[in-house]
Amino acid sequence: MDQFDRERVERAARIYASNRDAGLALGIAPGSFGRLCRRYGIETPQSRRKRKTIPALAA
Repeated sequence: MDQFDRERVERAARIYASNRDAGLALGIAPGSFGRLCRRYGIETPQSRRKRKTIPALAA
């Protein structure tokens, strides 16, 4: 996984709507994509989606 720099991972996390799609675009498993995001401190598409739905539930 050392072949993925922060910029590539961050760009995939911004562009794609799911960890699965982002992982496939980078040629890795969705779980590996999530681990890379945690390593670099990047918000994953999955966590972004959860963050957006929680305030809507409180209203």
